[in-house]
Amino acid sequence: MLTKKSRRVLENYIGRTKLLLSLIVLFGLVLRLIFFSGVGTSDDIAYSKYASYIQKGTYSSSDYASSAILSARVGILYPTAFSYKVFGVNDFSSILFILLTAIGNIILAYFFGKLFYNEKIGLVAAFLMSIFPLEVVHSTKLLTDLPSSFFMALGVYIFFYSEKNNGARAYYFLSGVFIGVGYLLRESTA
Repeated sequence: MLTKKSRRVLENYIGRTKLLLSLIVLFGLVLRLIFFSGVGTSDDIAYSKYASYIQKGTYSSSDYASSAILSARVGILYPTAFSYKVFGVNDFSSILFILLTAIGNIILAYFFGKLFYNEKIGLVAAFLMSIFPLEVVHSTKLLTDLPSSFFMALGVYIFFYSEKNNGARAYYFLSGVFIGVGYLLRESTA
C-alpha cells in the first residue's frame, strides 16, 4: 500500500514522463514538417497513382501488370487511397500515413526502452528516434520503409511484452497480425 506522499511522488513522476514524451513527439513532428519532402519522382509516383486509382474505383488488372511489385504493396496503397478520399489528392494526404507511422516509431522506441530498461532509457530512445536524419527525411516521402519498420517493430514489441508479462494467446496473434501488415507494406522486410 502506498502512502499519500509516495503516491503523489509517483503521480508527479508519471505525469512528468508523459509530458516529456509528448514534447519529444511534438519536437519530432515539427522537425519532420520543417524538412517536408512530399512526393518524389521514384516509387512515390507509382504508389500515388495506384492509390488514386483505388480511391476513384478505376484500378484494373492492366495497372497491376505495369509494375507488379509496387502495385502489390496493398499495405501502402489502401491507407493512401483512404487519405485521398478524406483529404483529396495532395502532398500532405500522400504522406499522412507515413508521417503517422514515423510518429508511432518515436512512441514505440520509448516503449521498447521502458520494456527492457526503464522510462529514462525509453525517453532517450524516443528522443534519438525523433532526430535520426533518415527517419526525419523519409517520414515525409511516400515510401514503404518507415511504415513497414513500424508495424514489424510493433509486432515484435507485442511479442516481447507478452513474453515478459506471461501474456495471453491473443497477444501472440496480434503480434503476428502486425508483422503481416508489415509484410503487406514491403515484402522484403520479412
